[in-house]
Amino acid sequence: MKDINNKGKVNRFKYLLYFYGFFVVFMFIYKFIIAPDLPNLVLLAAFAPLFGFMSSFVNWPIYIHAAEADGGMVINTQKLFSKKQHSLLITKYNFDSYFETDHFHIGLNVLDEDDKLRKHRIKVSWMRLKDLRALEEKLKEINPYAPVK
Repeated sequence: MKDINNKGKVNRFKYLLYFYGFFVVFMFIYKFIIAPDLPNLVLLAAFAPLFGFMSSFVNWPIYIHAAEADGGMVINTQKLFSKKQHSLLITKYNFDSYFETDHFHIGLNVLDEDDKLRKHRIKVSWMRLKDLRALEEKLKEINPYAPVK
């Protein structure tokens, strides 16, 4: 299995945020230093794209890296602009079932070290469709009879 990684899509969003930040700074410098006689309507051009980013605050991007491990797979997740990383090892011995979630996540019931069933939600909304299908196929390969609870 090829490693599944959505770093490119999340990095495009990160650089778009950087570009938007520079655009806002440029608009303020232009309005208040270079051309102070401009109407305040120009500042709306700086804040109009903010409404496009509102949905991204709810659906914040997450880096996902899924790699094959001995007898299963390891899924590493990390939020954008965060240092904290979460890892999840899924094997045929600890992967029990799926649980229903919204369309942003895949819900997995996984046994931990104490044989307690834990719910893990993997955010897949920032993955490409072919990577999402590859992840689902690998999960079906690990436990083909996993029910939805």
